[in-house]
This record gives sequence, C-alpha cells and structure tokens, in this order.
Amino acid sequence: MSRRPASSKYDVARLKYIETEKLYGNLSTEGGIFEIVLASPKGYGPAMSSLRFQNFFRQLASWPETSCERAFYPPADEYHWRSRYGHPAVTLETGKSIRRSDLLAFSLSDESEYLKVLQMMELAGMELRSEKRTDKWPLVIVSGIPVTANPLPLSMFMDAFVIGETDSSIGPVLDTIKSMGAQGASKKKLLRRLATLPGIYVPSIHEIPGKVSSIMRQWAGSDGMGSTSCVTSPECVYGDLRMVEISRGCPFNCKFCQVGYVSLPYRECKLEDIEDIMTSLSEDGSIVLTACSPKSHPEIRSIINSAAKCKLEVKLSSHKTESSATMEDLAHDLKEYSIILAPETGSDSLRKIIGKKLTNERLLTSLERRLSKENRSVRIYFMIGMPFETDLDRAAIIEFVAAVRKLTDKPIQVVLKPFVPKPWMAFQWSAMARPDNLRKWIDTITTGLKKLKKIKVRSGDPREAHIQALLARGDRSICGVLEDKLTGMGWNTAFENAGIDMRWVFRELKPESSFGWDFLNMGFGHTRLSREYQASVSAHLNRMKAMEKDLEKEVEE
Repeated sequence: MSRRPASSKYDVARLKYIETEKLYGNLSTEGGIFEIVLASPKGYGPAMSSLRFQNFFRQLASWPETSCERAFYPPADEYHWRSRYGHPAVTLETGKSIRRSDLLAFSLSDESEYLKVLQMMELAGMELRSEKRTDKWPLVIVSGIPVTANPLPLSMFMDAFVIGETDSSIGPVLDTIKSMGAQGASKKKLLRRLATLPGIYVPSIHEIPGKVSSIMRQWAGSDGMGSTSCVTSPECVYGDLRMVEISRGCPFNCKFCQVGYVSLPYRECKLEDIEDIMTSLSEDGSIVLTACSPKSHPEIRSIINSAAKCKLEVKLSSHKTESSATMEDLAHDLKEYSIILAPETGSDSLRKIIGKKLTNERLLTSLERRLSKENRSVRIYFMIGMPFETDLDRAAIIEFVAAVRKLTDKPIQVVLKPFVPKPWMAFQWSAMARPDNLRKWIDTITTGLKKLKKIKVRSGDPREAHIQALLARGDRSICGVLEDKLTGMGWNTAFENAGIDMRWVFRELKPESSFGWDFLNMGFGHTRLSREYQASVSAHLNRMKAMEKDLEKEVEE
C-alpha cells in the first residue's frame, strides 16, 4: 500500500481549517490587485483565538482592491519537513509561499515569537536582513505589543514597524504602498514616504546617524473600537462563539505589567454601540465579551441585560476580580466553569507595592461568593521574583492557597510565572531574579503546596524567562543573536558572539538610565514611570521598617 506524500498530508490539514471555519463580513482573501499575507508565529488555533489578530485581518481583508491571505507557524513535524526539503511557509487560503505577496505583515504577542518570525521568512527563501532584500516586494512590516514597546531587536529584519494599534495607522500604509507601487516608485522612495506616516517606524530611514526621530504610538478612540471576531472555528478557544470587544487597555495600574502601560489609555465602548452589535448577532446564540477586565466596564450589568433581550448567552473572556463592588453578583448571571484568581502574590503588603489594590480578604470573599455547583476547578496565578519580594512573601503564597483549599474541594491549579522586566513599565529598571534562585523558590513553593490536597502546580521556565528579558530589553545587537540562534547555536554562545553580558538583566538600573527605545513616544514619559518606581521603593522601605519594629516587639515580649 502506497504512503500518501507528506505534501498531500499537510494540504489536507490546511484545507480542513478552511472547511470548518466560518467567515463573517465582506472579506477578500483571494484575487485582489494588492496582495497581502498576514502571518502569525503561532499555530492556527492560538492565532485565530486572538481578537487583536482577527481585527488586523479584517482591516487588511476589507480594504479596497486588496486581498489578504493568512499564514501560521507550522506544527513541529511539518516545520521540520519544510525545512529539510526546502518547502516554503505557505498561506492558508491557497497554499502559496508567503513570499509571493506585495506586503507580508506579521502580528506578534511576545518576544518568544521573534525567532519563529525569522524561521518563517527563512523557509520562504527570503533574505532576513532588510538591506539585502533587493526586490521591492514583499515589503515586510510587523505589529504587536512587544515591537511597539521596543522594535530594536528586529530592526535589521523588518522594513517597517507599526507602533501602537493598527486601527488608525494601517489604512494610510496600504494606500501609500498601493499608490506608489502603481507609479513604479523604488523601495527606498516608498519607505521614505512610509516614514512620514504617524506611528510608522522605518529603521532604514529613522536610524540615520545624527538624525533624531520621535515615533508617536497610535491608539484608537472609543468611536473606533467595538470590533467583533470575523472568523469562528472549532480550533479557536471559543469555538463558534463570536467575540465582542467592550473595552481596550487596562483600568488597573499594575507596575509589573507592560501591556497595561503600552495599551494606555483605558477606553470603554459605548453601551449603545455594543447593543447595536449584539442586535446584529442575535441569531448566533452566544457571544464572548472581550476585554482585559470585562467586569470593569461601568455598564457591564446593562450589557448583560441587553444580551438577554437579544437572546444571547454571555461569556466573559476574563473574570478578573479587581473590577467593581458588585463583581461577585455577576456570578449569578454568568456560569464560571473555572474560577480564575490573579493575586500575583500571597502578601497584601507586596501587592500594594506592585500596584495591585486587592487584599487577601477581598479575594477570598469574592471566591466564596462565586463558588457554585457549575465550578469545575480554581486556577490561581502568581508571579515569582517580583521586585521587593522577600521569603515571607513567597511563604504567603502557600498560606493563600491553603486558605483557598479550605473554601472548596474543587481541584486547584497554581501557576507560578517568573517576573520579567520589560520596556515601558514602572519596573523597567528592576533587576530580574537569577534563574537558579527562581528554580529554588519554585521548588520550595511546590513542595509546600504538595502537602495540600488536589493541588496541581505549573511553573514557567526560569531559563526561558531570562532569555525573554534579554530580548525584551535588547538593542540592535539582538539581531545578530537571533541570526546565530537560527543556525542551531546555543543562546549562551550567540549572546557571547554579540558581546552581550547575559547577566546585565540581573542588575538594578538607576531610574535616570537611558534606553535604546527612548526615541518612541508612548503618550507618557519615563518621568511618570520613574515617579511610580520611586513610590514603590519608598513603600518597600516603610514596609521593612514596620517589619523590623514588629520583630523588635516580639523579641521584647
């Protein structure tokens, strides 16, 4: 019996995605005059589960005279087959090489995807360095939170970067490329024009020695938000449920969260706009309200009531508990199969220092009110190696989980994630904990939690977190590191070849220290971040003094 060729096997898998998904709206995916490929360094399911990615896809596929196909990072076996036998990374819709396009756009969500972007380009037979790509097409651009905060680690590979949200900036980019391309303009002239557009960073133009440039991050106003998913698929997290955006950004000021800062300002969609969207989706049966913290929307109760009138069942993309005084009451209206808590630390005092206003008492009270027969499990997220963290703070994690265990007999999953200092957060100057210390602390906490019943612990890899910190806060020299890593070289050797001391992220920096990404304008400055950082330093010193006094009293007694 003959074996089916590998190419046929992967084509069948690709076509299955297309057959089982459903597209909404006037999307042009083939046959446009201007051809775009929107690529993700994630697999199909994770990428299409992101409303940010779907929103970008809609913008590109609905632009006049434009068609947009999608491409995703292939599964491990397919990647190795393509790499070994010289088969390019291909699009979902037609199976053509991602190289065969006028514009190749990547959408990223974190620094761990940098290498995968280059691997996809390498599979397609493209020169990685932009200066070596003599052909005009495709132009290669990239968007996403990590490159908005710091585009330098990919600056030698990309023709242009979208700094901020794509809603307002991508249209002028497409019109410029189409019009100048039709006129036969050179690639250099085209890039010079793109460099004049708001929120577009073009390394070959903006990095001219002696030239000072400031790129302003772009974001959509409340009138330009309210996007809905344009694709549903069994492979997506929410399956055939449509996602509806109700706010953007984060209403909280957690000093360790890059996304919270880079997504500023916090914006809420208007109730009447959301109601119009829900009316148009009334035949879908169920929707997912999508936001960093859906319960923080001041009209969340009205939104849920309006959905009920449209005979729509509502689910939330997140059940964060920091939201409002009535947050627990929503548990009666919404089924929570898995209750999620994100205290980040078990200590009230450290939580206050890092910018979270929650207390253990409030978290436990909220949990107790939300518990119901529909609950299947409880998941709790903690961050390890946080600035100003002590042994007592880590011990408090075990105490907090033990308190949760007393409230429910449901299975509890504890997630321990190493803190990674990144650009444009109040803790961007903070030192990262060393991997060996992180492993020791994780082992200690895991051992302590094993004494409790039905507790499963999952932890991030300290080594991977260390690499992520180096990539997030790196400069142009990271480009050489990534190129060496592509050849199979180890991270240590690659960083050494680039002249980078991997230990520098373990040292605390002074708040007046400058960074390579200072040429970006986030809409807020380092002065604000420095002020918030210094406030945490002062709060920690006061906490230490109070602890010393308490200890002295205990000794006296």
